[in-house]
This record gives sequence, C-alpha cells and structure tokens, in this order.
Amino acid sequence: MTKVGIIGCKLRWDAGCLKYGSHVSCFFACMNKKGAFDDLEDPVVVSFCSCNGCPGKGRFEKAEIMKNDLKVDVIMLASCCYKPPKCVNIDQSARDIEEKLKIRVIKGTVTKAEL
Repeated sequence: MTKVGIIGCKLRWDAGCLKYGSHVSCFFACMNKKGAFDDLEDPVVVSFCSCNGCPGKGRFEKAEIMKNDLKVDVIMLASCCYKPPKCVNIDQSARDIEEKLKIRVIKGTVTKAEL
C-alpha cells in the first residue's frame, strides 16, 4: 500500500473539480489507478487538503504534517495547482518539499503535470 497525501489549490477549493462541484477527480484517479496514480502500488489517499491561499501559503507545513504525523509515502500536488493560472511557485514548492522533507513529490494527480 502506498499512502498518499494530496495538496490542492485554495483558489479552486470552494468550487471543487470542474463539472462535479466537489473534490472527486483525485479520488476517481486513485480508485482507477489513472493519471499520476498509475505507477503507485495500491495507492490510498490518507490526507487531502488545500494550501492556505496564494501563492501556495502553508503548502510546505502541510506536507510536513502529512509526512511526519500521517506517515504518507508520497505527496501529490493536485492537478488543479497546474491549471491556468498555474500557481506561481508550485515548482519551487515541489522542490522544497522533496529536498527538505526527503519525500517523493508527484506533480499532478488526475493528469501528470509538465515537468
């Protein structure tokens, strides 16, 4: 089992996923092993939250809690963070989380983000 923590975009949080009005796309992708979940062994989402607002405030601290308290194996930065307008510091956040917390970060959930 791969424990997954997902951090999404606060700007899009209230509206939810396109066409659903709730946060289901990441869960559908996990259940069906699609998108960024396709190479994970038995993925299970154990934490799902948004950042604290632009530009990605609190993202590192939430990843730290997911790793240390919830023992996630991987952090995913949700696909909504990469949709236009793309979060201005999402790539730097991914690097910081990976380097400082020594945990794998996957860019995108439903679709893999362009690297």
